[in-house]
Amino acid sequence: MSEYGGSSYAQTAPPVHPGGVPADSAVPKKFAIFGIVGAVIALVGSLVNWVVSGAEGADGGIKGMDGDGVITLIVSIVAALVLVGALVAKKAPLYLGGAVLSLVTAVFAVINMADPARLVAAKAEDEGVAADQAEKAAEQLVKQLDISAGPGLYMVLIGALLTIIFGVLGFMKSRNSR
Repeated sequence: MSEYGGSSYAQTAPPVHPGGVPADSAVPKKFAIFGIVGAVIALVGSLVNWVVSGAEGADGGIKGMDGDGVITLIVSIVAALVLVGALVAKKAPLYLGGAVLSLVTAVFAVINMADPARLVAAKAEDEGVAADQAEKAAEQLVKQLDISAGPGLYMVLIGALLTIIFGVLGFMKSRNSR
């Protein structure tokens, strides 16, 4: 026993990788990277067609930026930045913050998937049509032109879900490694 009242047993440090980084810190790092990838997928999906027409002769579609895609784009950027912060600072709440932000993105994706007329009406309103007329015209167009969710909405939803999953896993793992 030492004269300072401590134990006579030697203290051991956590295992260290060759780069000098503790072994525990490598696992949450993966979760942050995968979460950032999910946020980038959602970000790109915000720029792609959110509604497309299945009718013959119809070309293109309406991009997410003509409606709620602006919101999902901004929220995805912020979620990616928060997860970069989690990667650098190794703080558990940042992982959860990225997941919560992506939950907002997922909600907007689901709302627009469930109601493709929403984006068509928003596009018509941007072109100067009154709100009530735009909604009626959008509902008719959805039925006539077989308008449905496009690839951008699926990208936004998949990316947001990836960010939610890996943000929560990163939060749980970083809390457990303390």
